[in-house]
Amino acid sequence: MIRLICCKSVTMEDDPLFRRTRQHAEKRLIFSGAKSDKQRLEDIKEFLRLEKEMLLRYHRKGDSGFRLTRARAVIVDVLIQCLFQYAREIAVDVVGKLRPMCVLATGGYGRGELCPHSDIDLMFLYSKSLGGKTQEALKETMTREILYPLWDSGLKVGHASRDLKEAIAESQSDIRNKNSMLDARFICGDRKMSERFMQKFLKHCRSHEPEKYLEELHAHQKERRLEKQSTVYLQAPDVKSGAGGLRDYQGVLWMIKVKFGNRELEELIRRKYLSEQEAKSYSDAYSFLLRVRNELHFLSKRPVDILHLEKQPEVAIGLGYEEEDIFRRVEVFMGDYYSHARTISQITGILEQRLVYANSGSTSKLSFRNVLSAYRAEPSQHVDGFELLNNQLSSTDPQIFDDDPERILRLFRHSQRLSATLSPDLRSLVRNRLSLIDSTLINSSSANVTFRSILQEIGNVSPTLCEMHELGVLGRFIPEFGKLTCKVQHDLYHRFTADVHVLHCITVLDEVFQGKRTEAQQYLDAIRKNEVPGLLYLILFLHDLGKDEGPKGHCERGVEIAIPLLKRLGISEEMHDRILFVIRNHLEMVRFANKFDLEDPESIEVFAKFVEGEQRLRFLYAHTYCDANATAPDLWNAHKEELHTQLFSNTIAVLEGKRAPMDPETIKDSYMDLEIKGVSKSELREHLDQVPMRYFSHSGREEVALHVSMLSKFLSNNSKNETAVINWRNDVRRTLTVIDIITQDQVGLFEKITGAISVSGLNILGARAVNRDDGIAIDAFYVEVEKSGFVEDEGTRTSCENSIRTFLLGKSSPDGQISELRKKIDGNRLFSNREKLGEKIPSQVDVYRDVNLGRTIVEVKAPDRVGLLHLLAKTISHCGFDIEFARIATEQGIATDIFHIASKDTDGKTKPTQFLELREELSEALNNAQFFHEV
Repeated sequence: MIRLICCKSVTMEDDPLFRRTRQHAEKRLIFSGAKSDKQRLEDIKEFLRLEKEMLLRYHRKGDSGFRLTRARAVIVDVLIQCLFQYAREIAVDVVGKLRPMCVLATGGYGRGELCPHSDIDLMFLYSKSLGGKTQEALKETMTREILYPLWDSGLKVGHASRDLKEAIAESQSDIRNKNSMLDARFICGDRKMSERFMQKFLKHCRSHEPEKYLEELHAHQKERRLEKQSTVYLQAPDVKSGAGGLRDYQGVLWMIKVKFGNRELEELIRRKYLSEQEAKSYSDAYSFLLRVRNELHFLSKRPVDILHLEKQPEVAIGLGYEEEDIFRRVEVFMGDYYSHARTISQITGILEQRLVYANSGSTSKLSFRNVLSAYRAEPSQHVDGFELLNNQLSSTDPQIFDDDPERILRLFRHSQRLSATLSPDLRSLVRNRLSLIDSTLINSSSANVTFRSILQEIGNVSPTLCEMHELGVLGRFIPEFGKLTCKVQHDLYHRFTADVHVLHCITVLDEVFQGKRTEAQQYLDAIRKNEVPGLLYLILFLHDLGKDEGPKGHCERGVEIAIPLLKRLGISEEMHDRILFVIRNHLEMVRFANKFDLEDPESIEVFAKFVEGEQRLRFLYAHTYCDANATAPDLWNAHKEELHTQLFSNTIAVLEGKRAPMDPETIKDSYMDLEIKGVSKSELREHLDQVPMRYFSHSGREEVALHVSMLSKFLSNNSKNETAVINWRNDVRRTLTVIDIITQDQVGLFEKITGAISVSGLNILGARAVNRDDGIAIDAFYVEVEKSGFVEDEGTRTSCENSIRTFLLGKSSPDGQISELRKKIDGNRLFSNREKLGEKIPSQVDVYRDVNLGRTIVEVKAPDRVGLLHLLAKTISHCGFDIEFARIATEQGIATDIFHIASKDTDGKTKPTQFLELREELSEALNNAQFFHEV
């Protein structure tokens, strides 16, 4: 039999480590009355310091997670035993002869599993026969002589004082209390009293509605996993409480103890719930996760359970991974983590089903309700060799797949079609027969037809693919997808591994088809207009296959991988073009929307020529939505939604021939019927003649009316030295506020306004600038208040307006105020890659001429900082350029800013050397130590 020492009941005294620690304690922890409290505390701290160094040495030489956590439990045991012995001596002097009492370890400490900074949970068990004052005096003595020294030494200790009856009653009040007591273990005091309590407590648990406890615990476990997004493949997994984490394994042990009376995996082997190999894999995976958690505690010097992205390189090094390339090292380490977490998740899922819902073999009589339910139950059906009963597929034939391996694929199609689950035994059988999925099956035309049919079940594809992936079938049958399994994505956006991201994309599409995403109706309407709407499932499944070798160039590589795969799957040639176009360009729609002015007809014409066809565009439109929403829950927002849909709507109108070009005079004439209070038709016409034609591409009738009204006020107040006319309006569609500004153009106008907005604490999302022929500037800034969107506070608006006017008049510069604001904020803000990923993210600057649009574009990517936009605008202005259009985006602390610029020279011509100079100036400004000062 495979030895599972990790699952045996913990008998600390039998461990050689216990004897070594006891010997050390006898030298260090001599608590006689001759020593002061201060001396005793110093002895305890020194004892713990030396023992912690010993633990770290064990850990560094590669000791298992089980051994290290047991070692720390032993250390704490010895310390508490020494403190208890001294406390007893004090207590005798206080209360006289002592009645039986004992100290028990509960929770993780009770299991003999204490990570370096885990909490210590104790239960003091007292006799009921003690009198009130005597008992209080005894409790006070034990608290003072045991708990105070533990707390003062820096340990985090939780405790409870109970008699036997109180302890059992407390376990009934909360399932977490019961779970903690199920792990109870004797430390010191009256051993017989401890054994009597644990026997009575276990008998109580097993005789008082154990089935109800198992169901409640199962529900509690599922709820916990759901809170952690129900997947082991998170980019930053929770080692303790996440899916496939330590709590999954521990929950099974609690179930075993209540159901069978002990908490050993050997019990499951004896009862054939697990094979010996499965049990070993299960315990090995648990030990690995303990080792990861130990490393996290050692590195952080505090209790940490989240394996954050920035910690993964250090954890990998600490655990002995030696790959030279840091990304490769993290990839190998996290691959091992996900593999072990998946083992725990899979086996836990199977065991929970068997432990909670399977017949335990009880000989108790059936109730009349049980008999009646059994009588009314529908008879079983047989489907392709499987038995279907109560919406569950099962099989009693262990060779059901051996003669017909394609039945493995058909099983999942049957499950999908019948809305049936797989029995725990059948799930285990599938996992144990993965070797049958060989090259013959992979290239079988009939097997690929089955797989295609799974992808064609519109609105119900994700559950089946996820089940196939969970059991290892999906990556085995589609090896190209298998290479994405556990693939860590080293970026600031993706929350999941590459394989799970793809499956989440398909989940989003399921929800779109099911109507669960009410905000996504426009995407459903779009793809339903295509000839084969369900083709998007296949596109989403294939779109990231190129990430098998990393994200760089994955779009083109994905096309290379997809071409032979499409042939193997039997996809018709006429569909290849649409599929491959979206795979190759699945990032382009977001990039274009962020880079270009979507109200500029020339920009839309360029994108329409790029897409070429309506069906391509509709697939790309819906694909982008699914991809973004599956990347991270907070990546998609109303602003991005508005830009994305605007690009789609404008482009589809061009492709459908609904946007015909109009001559300038006709465009101007279309606004002449506007009725604007206090403004004559001649004033309106003068404004229309003064603005450039691009003004009309982004200014609707309401905006033109607003601008003319503001201009009238500005011109009438010009003699009164009115610096600017400012208007605030909320854009409900995009959940932001627009600041419209009419003022006289001047050098550094854009930088002054952005500076004023920055010092007012507002986020700038975009900007648009137009100059009339008479030198009047019409600017619009799109801003938001962090986390709330609209700028509603009148104080903020007034402060911002005052700053704008002050800076425009030249009375002061925004630079000083921005610097002070930055110093205040930077202390609490992550702004460098050294803090987030281990090294600074280098700033990137690109300046180029877009020949298709005739635009000069500046792209900047840099760590976000207060005043970043002001700095960029100031640098661009000082290099001799005006900003005509800006789009600002910040994700995970990284700003991506796009500017369309024009030369300030009257002829508008720009020399290539000016682009180089601008790029160098921007790069130098971004890397200036004064801007990125240390905090």
